[in-house]
Amino acid sequence: MALVSDPAPLPETIDDVIELISQDGDYFERMGADGKIMQCLFCEWAGPRLITEWHIQNEHIHKIETCTKPDWNITMTLGSLVGKRKWCCQIIDYHNEHYVLAAKFLEPDCLMANLMTLSSDDSMKSGSITVYNRVTGEPFSWSGNINSVPDQLPSENHAQLSVPLSKLNLLPNSANLTLINGAFITKMGNKVVVGQPELDDIQITFFSKIFIGR
Repeated sequence: MALVSDPAPLPETIDDVIELISQDGDYFERMGADGKIMQCLFCEWAGPRLITEWHIQNEHIHKIETCTKPDWNITMTLGSLVGKRKWCCQIIDYHNEHYVLAAKFLEPDCLMANLMTLSSDDSMKSGSITVYNRVTGEPFSWSGNINSVPDQLPSENHAQLSVPLSKLNLLPNSANLTLINGAFITKMGNKVVVGQPELDDIQITFFSKIFIGR
């Protein structure tokens, strides 16, 4: 009589299924050959979109904030944006949908931001991003359709919101300052703010809103 071995235990949840798939190197290689690889927003990990979404929600849960209203504000430091190759991202969980605010600074004077959804679906969503001049309160805004996060975050040429940093009055006399190599420099070449600790004290708040029913 032939011996019949016990069947392998079945995964109990969708998370178990995804974790098993994420450990299948051959599957990852086949998906890569099909050009369906998505880069993680926070680390060098990459995989199929569904697996990458699961990876982000489990491995970078500290980057996800829950919000009960369709508008929120996210504060980042200038130090976290300066000299970084990757976009600086924060995820908002609103009604079990994950929205991504991605920001980046491009020397010498360009602050950029994008609002996206983490999951891809067919429903149309729209929203806005606004930053304010710290002294006058003048708003700088973008509003429009919200698309899903692409496999690779957009280049500097595809920012939804693009604002000259000098227009935000983050520092006294900032209109006459240029940020180069981590230092604010006057038109005369004098350095005013130098180094990471000082840049980490300069905060930028992004006000985002999801337009319901549009």
